[in-house]
Parts: sequence; C-alpha cells; structure tokens
Amino acid sequence: MNFRLLGRAIGNQQTQFLFVTALVTLVMTGSAFLILSWINATVQDVNEIEVVGELEELSPIYVDYYSDVEDYVGAESYVAMGNYAQDYPEPQNVQVLQGLTTHEVNGYMLNHFSAGLEVNCTYCHSLNNFAADYWGDPVAEANKWTARQHLLMSQDLNQEWLNMLPELTNDKQPSGAQISCATCHNGEPQFVTYPNDRWSFLPDDWRIQLDEDIVYSVEEQGYYNVNARNDIGLERTQENQYLMYHMNAAMNVGCTHCHNSRWFPSYEVPAKYYSMQMLQMTQYIQNEYGEALGDRDASCYMCHREAVIPGGSAIGVEVMPDTIASQPVLPLPDIFQMEPENLSNQGYSTGVVPETAYEADPDAPDAMEDTDMEEDGTEMGMDTGTE
Repeated sequence: MNFRLLGRAIGNQQTQFLFVTALVTLVMTGSAFLILSWINATVQDVNEIEVVGELEELSPIYVDYYSDVEDYVGAESYVAMGNYAQDYPEPQNVQVLQGLTTHEVNGYMLNHFSAGLEVNCTYCHSLNNFAADYWGDPVAEANKWTARQHLLMSQDLNQEWLNMLPELTNDKQPSGAQISCATCHNGEPQFVTYPNDRWSFLPDDWRIQLDEDIVYSVEEQGYYNVNARNDIGLERTQENQYLMYHMNAAMNVGCTHCHNSRWFPSYEVPAKYYSMQMLQMTQYIQNEYGEALGDRDASCYMCHREAVIPGGSAIGVEVMPDTIASQPVLPLPDIFQMEPENLSNQGYSTGVVPETAYEADPDAPDAMEDTDMEEDGTEMGMDTGTE
C-alpha cells in the first residue's frame, strides 16, 4: 500500500471539505444579511406609513376623518374668495350661517363643505359672485340648493335632537360630536345610505319603516317592538330582525350594545335610549328633508358608517359656529328622566310589561329554553331584538 498517495488523497479531501464549508458559510451569512436588511427596510416603510396615517387622522376638527383641501380647491378659488371677502366683509345672501363675517363663512366652507365632500368651490358657487343663487350653471345651482338644505338639516338635528341625548339617561353621556357635512358625505359628493352591495344579509330593497304613522317610542306600542308579545306574527318579527341587522352593521356592534341579552325588552342598557332617539331622528330626517336627500332614504348607516361615533362628525361645539351647533339642553318629558326601575310603574318597557299593552308570558325573564311555534305562525316569548 502506498501511504504517500493515501495521505495526499486524505489531504485533498480535507481541503475540499474546508473549502465547501467556507463557501456554504459565506452564502448563508450573506443570505441572512440580505434577508435581515430587507426585513428592516420593510418594517421602516410600514412604520413610516403608519406614522403618516396617524398624522393625517389627527384632524383638529373631525372624528376619525382627514381631508386636505389643497388637493381639490384650486388656486383660482382662493383668489376669488379673497377678493370677495375684501369687497364684502359682511356676507351677502347667507341664510343659515348668520352672524358670521365673510372671512368666517369662507373658513366654514373650506373646512366643512369642501373638506367634507372633497370638492372645489365651483361645485356650488360662481367664483364671480359667491352670493348668487342663479348664474347659468343649473348643476351647480342645484348643488347649492341641496347644500343649503343639508346645512339647515345639520342645524336642526344638532339643536333639536343631539342636544337631548344628555338627558335621556343618567348612565350614559354623549361624546359631544356634532353633525357636519363630512358626517354623511365622508369625502363623497353623493353619500350612501344603504350599502346593499356589501350587506348580503339584507334584501336589496329593504328600508327602515319611516312613515309618519310608524311609532318609535319607549312605550310598548312601537311598530318594531316585538319582544315578549303574543300578538306579533312572523312577518313583523322578520322586519324587526332586518332592522336589528341594519343597526348592528351600521354601527359595527353586537346586540348587547343596546340590549340585555337575557331580557331584550328591558331598558337597563343606556345605549338603548340613544338608539330610540336616533330612530326617531332618522324618521324625522326622512319626512322633513326627504326632498333634499334626493333618491336616497335615511338610515343608520348614513351617518354611522360602521362606527358608534360617526367618523366625519365635528369633534364638538367648539369647532362649530354657534348658529348651527347644539344649544343648551331644555328639560325633557318626565319619561326620559325616569330610571328604568321606575318606568314600569308608568306602563313602559323595563322587563315588567304592562298588561294593558299586551298579555305577556310571566315566565319570560327566566325562560331561556326554546319556545314552540303556535299554529297561527306566532312564536311565544321571542327574544329577537327591539327598537
């Protein structure tokens, strides 16, 4: 056996092994470095995006809404506004924002109208005369009429409806958010009230019953109140469920946001008083401002857009002119100031249902088992949701 050849072979193998090991180590180290560099760059990019997003959402005026008017208000509009304010320090033909100077009106128009709809001044105005109602542009003239009606509506709702919220219950206080243009429009000139293309759980043609004769009340006679009643059929119950689905999706909440899940007719959850007030307000909008809504029907989603506090709402009265912001609250009827345990003595729903309204199942509060269907299609003691 030639030991010299054997040693040379072993040496070559060792050299090859060391070379391969070094090469593999170098490749793995380089790959790891490249991967870590990529991860670090990606994390930095994400952080930068998040920081920018957070900064944009920190609007001093709105709840969860940001809009930069510089993106859609042209330079010619600023020049026209400046010239108009110089020529007319006091506004001309202002019918809602009364008591403001032209400069203040311009500020409101930019911060609320333009920012809320993301449109230029020419969407509603002639740059030659901001006060004009007619100047030969029928589309913009119609937009100005609608905008004025919507501003009147915002004033009405802030001062006659939202100002009542603090007095509905002692257990819940409102955020203080105010209705403004962006509350419904949210950056869209034509706002949406029923996003049925996204809601497969509701029929496309379903709408909240908002006729004037429909009763929304804490009393047990309301159209949508079907709980613990033996005089309600399946059609009314299904209509109730559609409304509950709509409210759940519109505010992105579950049933317990407004209800005691063990006894739905009760009013011990404070938000239920708010929901009743808002349903009444929605009915009021439909019947008082239906023409200004165009081909749309009022709904919960119209403002809430999947949030309890509507994004695009003004953060409070401090960023709104006094003429359209909520005013000091006036005393409400005694029923809204009663504690839940006292309402039953007056014949209202608290879980103890007045016999004068309907015959209730005396075991309903404690009966959690399934109930049987009656031959006439009525289900006894259904807990399905209520106003």
